[in-house]
Amino acid sequence: MTRTTPAVPLWLAHALRAQRGPVPWSAVVRGLLGGGPLLAAAILAGRPTLGVLAAVGAMFAGINDRPGSRRASVSRIGVPALAGATGLLVGTSAGEHLPAVPLTLVLTGCGLVAGAVSALGPVGSAVGIQLLVGAAVGAGMPLPEPGGQRALALLAGAGWLLLLRLALPTPGSRTGDSRLDFRFDGERHAVAGVYEAVAALLDATGTPAALARRAALTAAAATTPRTPWPCPRLRR
Repeated sequence: MTRTTPAVPLWLAHALRAQRGPVPWSAVVRGLLGGGPLLAAAILAGRPTLGVLAAVGAMFAGINDRPGSRRASVSRIGVPALAGATGLLVGTSAGEHLPAVPLTLVLTGCGLVAGAVSALGPVGSAVGIQLLVGAAVGAGMPLPEPGGQRALALLAGAGWLLLLRLALPTPGSRTGDSRLDFRFDGERHAVAGVYEAVAALLDATGTPAALARRAALTAAAATTPRTPWPCPRLRR
């Protein structure tokens, strides 16, 4: 009697499979220059708790630091940072002035709002997550600073990483063409990557590699900026 081992579900196999791709070294450098210097500066200034919040803000901003143009990174990083600071302010105020049951209702309301906003798209998903996490952290983290200073420290950390994103050059973006504005660095490469993924998926239609090519297309489309991109009109 032969025993057959159960097949691993495709979604689980895809999650456990090592994903190969180019390493975003520019994002790695920004991550190294993000929270560490802010925390060190705050310790030297005698305000380590504010440094922790600034480092957390830089860490959250680093999660949203994805491939794309500099113009798209402003909304991709800045809007979730504003939501996180708002959630931190709401959670701090609720945690300091409300008992357990009303505090739970406030956090539940933040969760409902976060879930609704998350359905709007990638930026909305980041907004919802940071709103909910900021509210929970503000309600449960005892710090000497008031809620306003905590929110400003979180925004300062996110603003620092956004400044690095805008100021540091992107490797490979120096093309020598003055018509390519720096705000569009990476945008054309992202769009080209989507077309290449579509072509690869069409080539793999009907083969076992189609599932992996479809996942690659989804990943490439997720990195494409959701902003108007100038392209020539196609003629019939």
